[in-house]
Amino acid sequence: MARELTTGRAQGVSTQDFNERVKRLMADKPDPRKAEVKTKGFKNSKPPVKD
Repeated sequence: MARELTTGRAQGVSTQDFNERVKRLMADKPDPRKAEVKTKGFKNSKPPVKD
């Protein structure tokens, strides 16, 4: 893992470390790709006007 921030300055993080951190943060969150597709709950009362 990346070093702890001891100097108070920003430090570089490798791609692998970044990906591991993101995986840990997202582990308990629901998968956004599995979201339900919702239909619109309104109906147009008039047909669209054509010019």
